[in-house]
This record gives sequence, structure tokens and C-alpha cells, in this order.
Amino acid sequence: MMIAFYDNQPAKLEAVGNGSYVYRFNIQKVEKPATVEPSELASDDEAPVQEQWKCEEATVWAPLSSNKITETVITEKWDNNREQKLVNEFNAANLGMIGGAKSSEEAKAKIEAYKAYLSERATLKAQVDADCLEYGIL
Repeated sequence: MMIAFYDNQPAKLEAVGNGSYVYRFNIQKVEKPATVEPSELASDDEAPVQEQWKCEEATVWAPLSSNKITETVITEKWDNNREQKLVNEFNAANLGMIGGAKSSEEAKAKIEAYKAYLSERATLKAQVDADCLEYGIL
């Protein structure tokens, strides 16, 4: 998953021209200190800030569909090994194989990590679905 910065608000979906598209999500306006020579600032002046746009990006190949974009984004954000590790730790925690019991702090942490992953994944899928609806992608 690539994080990108732009001076202007980027489009959520942009054709690259080679059959691929850049899908941008989690687009946020951020501030960063502007580049200014120290001699240009009076001692009591605050450093100026510059607005930028920050987002995550994924490359998706045509033909576009909501499912294809969702799959690409999820796979780039969490590779299969990471996802499988979360599932295995969740199952082991539920079986009492981590920390000696399902109620142990270590087991609870593994269960919560998997729940957090599922929650973030569902939020991301909802965002992709909403963006696809906006662009008329089924």
C-alpha cells in the first residue's frame, strides 16, 4: 500500500493510460510546515503551514468492478500471510492455546486484534462500495 501526498485534492479514481487505474482512498487534508528560510521569520512569528492532501493508493487493472477494487485494496493493505496469521492467532486464542486460557490477557489481545482487522476491513469495503457507486462502477 502506497501513501501519497498531493498539493491539490486528488481524484478518487484516475486512469493511468496503460489499462490500469489508481484508486485513492482515506483522502485527508493535512498540514505541514512550509519551507521558509529562518532569516525570513521574525523571532516571534509562527512558522507558516502548507496544506496538502494525503491518501493511500492502489493500482487496479481494467475491467473495473467494486469487487475487484475491494480485493486489490485489501490484498495490498494486508497480504495473505498477515491475514492468515490474524486468523490463526484468533482461532488459537479461542481454543485456549494462547496464554493458557481464552480469558488470558494475551488471548484477549489476539482476539481483539482480529476483531479490529475485521472492523477496518468492513469500513474499507463500505468506502470502496460508496466510491464505486459515485463513479457508476458495479
